[in-house]
Amino acid sequence: MRKMLGTFAVVLIAAAAAAPLEAQAQRGGRGFGMSLDDQMTALTERLELDEEQVVKVREILQAQVESRRERFQGVRGSMDRDAMMAMIQEMREETETRLAEVLTDEQMEKYREYVAEQQQRGPPPF
Repeated sequence: MRKMLGTFAVVLIAAAAAAPLEAQAQRGGRGFGMSLDDQMTALTERLELDEEQVVKVREILQAQVESRRERFQGVRGSMDRDAMMAMIQEMREETETRLAEVLTDEQMEKYREYVAEQQQRGPPPF
């Protein structure tokens, strides 16, 4: 009986630990927001990207993710809010400039609408 209770306790602890990890995986594995794959699915559909554009847009967005990670790696906690917001805005502008080289004017407008919608949603609750 005692061994059975111990096994039951281990199973309960494992289940409790797995729930947040499953929720994080559903949100893209980063703890919040959409994964790059989810973003690409949404953008491919919404912007009606052709195969070549899919490859190029993925490269641009992947580069943005890596740039963001590198830039924030050393400054986390040491920047004030205004400096952080300025850096984020600069990265958005860089990404938009690169995307404008790949997308049509109509697709860029749809992209800006998509970004605005994502910003309005904000991060999901924890």
